[in-house]
Amino acid sequence: MVEVDRSTVTPADVAAKFPRYRELFRVRVRDNDPARSGQEPADHTVHWWRRTWPGHTRAGYPPVALVVTDAGPLALAGRQQAVADLSADCWRGRWCREVRDYNDDGWREYDDAVPIVATTLELLAEHGPLGPVWWRFGRSGRHSLVEALENPNNRTAYDLRQAAREDEEHKAHQELMDSLVCIDCGDVPEEESTWEYGRQGQVEWTRRPGGRCRPCHQDREERLEREAEEQLEAARTANAALRPCWTCRGSIGGGGGRRARSWSCGRRPGRTGWSAPSAYRPAMGWRCRCGFG
Repeated sequence: MVEVDRSTVTPADVAAKFPRYRELFRVRVRDNDPARSGQEPADHTVHWWRRTWPGHTRAGYPPVALVVTDAGPLALAGRQQAVADLSADCWRGRWCREVRDYNDDGWREYDDAVPIVATTLELLAEHGPLGPVWWRFGRSGRHSLVEALENPNNRTAYDLRQAAREDEEHKAHQELMDSLVCIDCGDVPEEESTWEYGRQGQVEWTRRPGGRCRPCHQDREERLEREAEEQLEAARTANAALRPCWTCRGSIGGGGGRRARSWSCGRRPGRTGWSAPSAYRPAMGWRCRCGFG
């Protein structure tokens, strides 16, 4: 349908026609298609314009073309913008969102919207109806008629934006996981924090850059513990070899709770012992508690 505006009425009067177009497009009539004979009576009705234009496949109602003329270029541009602002409820479409995507983005559904394309009579005379002369309300710039009739910011456009966001999130997540690679086994985690089972039950294990995975961390802790025990045992053995008990030849380096004592003779004195000078100790030797029991 075509609406011609010769600038003889106000933009509000022009914009008031488009709600009436939408009410007209909403009218449903009985469909006598034999293919629907087995359906419920409520399904036997269709929008009347679908019987008039059966080839219409776009979402929404048939488009309405607004052609303005009889004014200067600036006045005509302002007039088109004013009509678009006043009739936005008819052509804008219904805003929808996908809650599970966790963003403020969305798209518009045009099942109850009237697509409106506008141009001037001068542009039509210069480029023809198939040229880039049509401004689709809700879009920027002028396009050919086929491009102008494409619904802006629809679900397809949203899906493309969402796919780009998911690709960016996946890329950032993968970069983070690559930075958390285990320095021992080279394992790359799938998540930054996981719940692991160990000797202390279920614990939350968080990877750090330059760190280790849970199994490698446990292996390292056990290895360090064994090495510490081996070093302690080696130190005790070396100490025992340097100062053995001259009676039992056992270790006096701290093992078994024994304490080294030295006496001036082989006899057990009273409660008070006398420590020989260091010059005589090699000749007398050291005793642990075994010699005083």
